[in-house]
Amino acid sequence: MAVPKKRRSKAKGRTRLSNWKSKGRKAADKALNLAKSLVKKRSTFLFDPKKKKVEDNPSLDENNDVKIEQTTEDTTTEE
Repeated sequence: MAVPKKRRSKAKGRTRLSNWKSKGRKAADKALNLAKSLVKKRSTFLFDPKKKKVEDNPSLDENNDVKIEQTTEDTTTEE
């Protein structure tokens, strides 16, 4: 015989909802504080303004050009 499932109590539901909301508040507070520190230029969390930007490795670009040339040669030989 079919028996209905027990329902979750309101107290448990409220507790879980408040926990979920508090996690969101914490994440929002962290993001806001990080944004404020970046605006005031006090943070080195994401990047260090004193360090120079590392340029991409030019050898990788050459390899990509070679691959493109090979594919264009293949298409021309097929015709």
